[in-house]
Amino acid sequence: MNEGIPMMFHGSGGFGGPGVYMMSQLERAGHYPLDMLPVMGVGHNGGGTGRRWQHHRERPKDSVAFGYDSDDSSLSSNASGTTKSGEKGGGRGNGSERPNGAQRGEGGGYSREWRGRKHQRRFAPDRYLHTGYAFQVKYTPDDLLNGSKWDTLSQEIWDKFLKSQQTEETFKRKINLWRYLFITIKSIFPRYGLYVVGSTMSGFGLDSSDVDLCLFIRPDGHLEPRAHALLHLSHVLQYIKSFDPDAELIQAKVPIVKFRDTQHGLSVDLNCNNVVGIKNTSLLRCFAKSDWRVRPLVALAKLWARAHDINDARQRTLSSYSLTLMVLHFLQCGTHPAILPSAYSAGAWESRAANRTPLGELFLQMLKYYAEFPYERMAVSVRAGCRVPVGECRAARAHKNDPHQWKLLCVEEPFDLTNTARSVYDPDTFEKIVRTFRESYKRLSLGLRLADAWPQR
Repeated sequence: MNEGIPMMFHGSGGFGGPGVYMMSQLERAGHYPLDMLPVMGVGHNGGGTGRRWQHHRERPKDSVAFGYDSDDSSLSSNASGTTKSGEKGGGRGNGSERPNGAQRGEGGGYSREWRGRKHQRRFAPDRYLHTGYAFQVKYTPDDLLNGSKWDTLSQEIWDKFLKSQQTEETFKRKINLWRYLFITIKSIFPRYGLYVVGSTMSGFGLDSSDVDLCLFIRPDGHLEPRAHALLHLSHVLQYIKSFDPDAELIQAKVPIVKFRDTQHGLSVDLNCNNVVGIKNTSLLRCFAKSDWRVRPLVALAKLWARAHDINDARQRTLSSYSLTLMVLHFLQCGTHPAILPSAYSAGAWESRAANRTPLGELFLQMLKYYAEFPYERMAVSVRAGCRVPVGECRAARAHKNDPHQWKLLCVEEPFDLTNTARSVYDPDTFEKIVRTFRESYKRLSLGLRLADAWPQR
């Protein structure tokens, strides 16, 4: 009953910062396909007034309506905000006591009178609509400028970040879209869950970024995961085409439905059961909060790559997620001392006082790092916080890992150990990416003005 309704948990995230993790009724029932809880370290704060208690074993067959067996989900245990505590002995009484206000039924048990909650529990989208967007930056950090030659470049980067960052208004538009889709999809497909993942929630979103959604349905043991995803996405696509006739199903390795909310100007990528996105969203959120320089560098890398036409996986270049991982990896092992930790040691990390390199200098160093990176031998790894041999990545024993996907440019996904840059398989496109890093580094090192790193017209 009511499977798939999302709950939001806030926990340590397991990586040294506040984490976010959304859990559906399926997951609470123990049917979630990955072992998420040890990674996320989540907790649950229950609340609200439940219904009057009835001992499960003594309940007569002709019990009153709105019991646990009722099909009316609006008056079920989820509507009251409680679990079946009466079954588990966690209610307001025990089997030998008569619950307060209960009536004895013909079968010798107790029937119960249904009582609504005093305070309705808001579901996940509403919770975000009633809280502020914590990631919008409105103030300049004290150590942005230090009187060095990097001040002009650092200020230019900061100004560009402030203009391009995801605003609270855009964030709430995205959450409202999530809310609308969640309600309507649930009304048609009651067992589906819908989650927001990616840059919208991680803190790395731009005001022009797409909305990444994950449709969750209990895995089918008789179907291969990709075929299962395609089946359910095709069902949802028919509904989405009712308001966006141009919506399309892209049958990539991870299939997605791409569509657009023209009313609010939002582009949406909807996947099915790609639950690793929930994990890496929490991890990236922790990194985003680790140091004030992280988000401006990631934002600038996306804008820079977009300007050079190397930020589109559909055109065999880099995805925004791969670019984000490349920036994080640079801050892990391309700076001395490191600004960010590996995913393994993030829980005990204290870094900011150790490395105060200006923002402008970090951007130049990042261009140099990837201009000279040994792509043929090494892979980018945020998980390990260092370069990892490509041969080791190919040999990794992971369910989704395919040795043939590790070709020209290799960026390891921290959780499922696949290559997030597998779209870069064309030698000409790969050379264009590396050449862009090299030429941008040379021009920027001479002029130290942000326009030098942009395409020269």
